[in-house]
Amino acid sequence: MSSKDHDYRTELYTITKDGDRKWVYPTHVSGFWMRTRTVVVYALMALYVIAPWLVYEGHQAIHLDIPHRRFVFFGATFWATDLQLLFFVLACLALSLFFFTALLGRVWCGWACPETVFLEFVYRPIERLIEGGPVARMKLDNAPWTTQKILKKGTKYLTYIVISWFLASTLLAYFVGREELISMMLRPPIENLSTFCITLFLMGVLLFQFGWFREQFCTALCPYARFQSVLMDSNSIQVGYDPERGEPRGKLNKKNPNPDQGDCIDCGLCVRVCPTGIDIRNGLQLECIQCTACIDACDSIMDKIDKPRGLIRYDTEESLLHGKSTRVLRPRIIVYSTLLVIAFAALLYNFSSRQVTDVKIVRKSGENVYSMISKDTVANHFSLRLSNKSDKEILYHIKLKGSGRKTKLITPINPVKIEGGTSMPLPIFIHFPTSSMNSGKMSVSVSVTSSNNQEYTRDVTLLGPEK
Repeated sequence: MSSKDHDYRTELYTITKDGDRKWVYPTHVSGFWMRTRTVVVYALMALYVIAPWLVYEGHQAIHLDIPHRRFVFFGATFWATDLQLLFFVLACLALSLFFFTALLGRVWCGWACPETVFLEFVYRPIERLIEGGPVARMKLDNAPWTTQKILKKGTKYLTYIVISWFLASTLLAYFVGREELISMMLRPPIENLSTFCITLFLMGVLLFQFGWFREQFCTALCPYARFQSVLMDSNSIQVGYDPERGEPRGKLNKKNPNPDQGDCIDCGLCVRVCPTGIDIRNGLQLECIQCTACIDACDSIMDKIDKPRGLIRYDTEESLLHGKSTRVLRPRIIVYSTLLVIAFAALLYNFSSRQVTDVKIVRKSGENVYSMISKDTVANHFSLRLSNKSDKEILYHIKLKGSGRKTKLITPINPVKIEGGTSMPLPIFIHFPTSSMNSGKMSVSVSVTSSNNQEYTRDVTLLGPEK
């Protein structure tokens, strides 16, 4: 469809003016960029599938144990109390998206987004294998239901169901743990009904998304497509068409060539290979995921007509439309990179200074703030909670610091041994003489020393009768 028939700035290619959906049947293309993307994409898919099965120091390398609020990343154990680390991780991810979008355009969408990865390299190849090329698929969709159509559609969707179940189960392994997941699979679903229902739900979402909804997510729902124009500028590298070289376009006539005609022979292959159905020659559009399929398609045509490659290429708008050189260092790049460095430095600092032990002391509630052991001795009751955030067993010694000889700490276990990734509440009683108080108060420090030579000190205020 030409730009005269379609207002590409106000209308989506995959939706008619009446609101009906127009199905996209992209032609498969091969070339340098497709081969490169294939290596990257299958490496990412392999990482996704293998990661839950990797073992590091005897534990699952990546385990997001939400029910126990415990998150393991290659030997480092994080808890819900490590919220500052989560903040800096999210900040780094957001700023990385801003920085790379400003610099390289929608490189995430075309090279690493799960929507593109699984749709273009898993589901659509299965569809081509079973139903054939774009013309055959279009004819099959428009044909009446026959035994052949039912067989092909049934085979395709049955394969989709198996693939979706596998991907959903792999995702679940990150959260419930691989051993637990295998154990659940070997038992009847009724014994783990909630987990089974979650698997079915995830499988249904994947089946709906990659089997039917497809590119509509990129063109109609994805928020990234909406705010990319805010992040990018005319110096961002993107997939674009060179109108200076390509226009005016026209059909190739080798016998009577037109010297004023551009290199674009209007073959339409760049449109037919596009997974979102756009015409890249109309300029930058929000539906473009920069998958580079149009580059490989156009390069193949240029090779056939003995024209130089690069009519469609990775370049900047300044270069494509105005012939100007690209400015890499510009205000938004400097701002995004500076903020990213600051956020990453803060993340490294918080991670390196993170303590593997969390010590909390709270006064025991639901009773008197103090009790008299004798005429001259007061007792205060506290609850000491020790959390071992590491994956190894730690032995803790508890004692008082900065107190007189008559001030004593009494606890049922000392030293106390805590397994890795667990916490323990421990009652402690502090006995002290009334003569040590000032206006009914006294300050002491509770020291907790771990077997890995770390000391944690917490100040507490002891209360007693005012003289």
